[in-house]
Amino acid sequence: MKKKLKNFAKKKQKIIKSINKFKNKINLKEKKLSKINIKIASLEKKVAEKKAKKIARKQASETPASVNN
Repeated sequence: MKKKLKNFAKKKQKIIKSINKFKNKINLKEKKLSKINIKIASLEKKVAEKKAKKIARKQASETPASVNN
């Protein structure tokens, strides 16, 4: 009986160890994904700022022309 309990305990430890490894892998993947999401958001922000500047320039150049006419 003791031998069976020892074997069961060893199997249980192995399973717990493998679960912890998978949890660590998942955490690492989530960290990488969050870093990628942050980079994507910053790129989107830059693109939006550039578009806003372009639109502002267009509007600024159009308004004086319409005032003179």
